[in-house]
Amino acid sequence: MSLMSWIAAILLFVNLVPLSCQRATVSSSSSAVGVHSTPRAVKTIGLPADCAVELNATNFDAVLRGTPATYAVVEFFAHWCPACRNYKPQYEKLARIFNGPDAVHPGIVLMTRVDCALTINNKLCDKFSVSHYPMLFWGPHSEFIAAGWEPQQEKSKIRVIDDGRTAERLLNWINKQIGSTYVLDDEKFEKEHPSSSISDPEQAVYEVEVATSAVFDIILEHKAKEAAATREEAEDKQHVEVWLQKAVVAAEE
Repeated sequence: MSLMSWIAAILLFVNLVPLSCQRATVSSSSSAVGVHSTPRAVKTIGLPADCAVELNATNFDAVLRGTPATYAVVEFFAHWCPACRNYKPQYEKLARIFNGPDAVHPGIVLMTRVDCALTINNKLCDKFSVSHYPMLFWGPHSEFIAAGWEPQQEKSKIRVIDDGRTAERLLNWINKQIGSTYVLDDEKFEKEHPSSSISDPEQAVYEVEVATSAVFDIILEHKAKEAAATREEAEDKQHVEVWLQKAVVAAEE
């Protein structure tokens, strides 16, 4: 297969399975939600029940106020978003480490999620200026209570997580914030829940997404280098032409 055929195939795949979904502004009326108001079932083959805590506008403050965990991660998502469905297994890997009675590292980070596609959560998602899905926030659990987030805020202790595309990268990001060295294969989790990434189609799709993104990065970098080389060649040619013109003028004088 030629390079152009590979690029065309990748473009088609990325269009079908995006890495994120843009958030649309919707009204509070039920008719505005439209077809996205009905959750789409997602199979989670070989994985235990969800460990991330589902929050909504009615329990958001109460849950975060009552948690013994020092920090919290809040994922704002939409159940209709393909990128969110594909990201869920990644997020759940960390939730099983930090949340619940079987957590390997309990009482440190509370992993939560808010479905912005539900009308009840519209104002809550607006408070945190959610612009795309999934969008992850980090901070001391008390900072989320009766609070919000704006892109222009400079002193807020709530931060947008900018490197959480995979479970490994998200855990590395968290490790940097709290000075820990946790890893995904910590003993308790691995013994009780062997890895099922091979049999989980969602995991496979997500890994293809990440690989696709990496391929695009390589292609774009290569194109940028080619463009830079072309510009340099054109500039060199122009310099030579100017020098020759000056030489001809000098010779005629």
